[in-house]
Amino acid sequence: MFGSAAFASALGDTGPSPARNLALTRELNSAALEGDDERVKRLLAQLLQCPNRRTEDRLRAQVAALEEFFYAMRSLAITDDLTGVYNRRGFEWMAGRLLRHLSRERRGALLLYVDVDNLKATNDTLGHASGDQLLRAASTALRRACGESTIIGRIGGDEFALLSRQIGADTNSLLRQRIADAIDDCNATGQVPPLSLSIGGADFDPLRPAPILALLERADRAMYLEKFGS
Repeated sequence: MFGSAAFASALGDTGPSPARNLALTRELNSAALEGDDERVKRLLAQLLQCPNRRTEDRLRAQVAALEEFFYAMRSLAITDDLTGVYNRRGFEWMAGRLLRHLSRERRGALLLYVDVDNLKATNDTLGHASGDQLLRAASTALRRACGESTIIGRIGGDEFALLSRQIGADTNSLLRQRIADAIDDCNATGQVPPLSLSIGGADFDPLRPAPILALLERADRAMYLEKFGS
């Protein structure tokens, strides 16, 4: 989860310690993932002891290891476990940062609100494992279509959102076509049930900046009209 080098270094032993340190690193990762607070505290206490190094080296290594641990825990807090994209908290945080930057730079953006069609029916008829697979297929298609520069999050049970900088004269049409192509590629692999997405969009105008929650609400309404009509 986070690099073993800093944590192993911070523990400060010599001789056969690298294997031991790597084991401790993995144990710390496991404890954090399982929410085992007592194990995390015990392992961090070991990290802060480091008896066999000079003080300045020990402190430097400890800070590096603790920084890695902090970023790893933050990543856990803002990531959706099932799909690997941001959860709602993470999406709103990252999207808010991007919108503030774009506002300063006077650059526009597009927010798309995406609903995975037929998820409830899939859960009811094929089971939740199939529903989970449908959600993973949706996140994979969105990531392939939009690339790493687009912020993607799962913001509800069957709902995703993505925020992209303007990438051309008609960012909306371009992204929708890329998503349609990614859906076709997914379904060509035999995805059951076939992946289908309903999408609504909202533009971000840097001259009249709107917060991320307002954009989500507008895009959600647009998606609802696309999916169900007036």
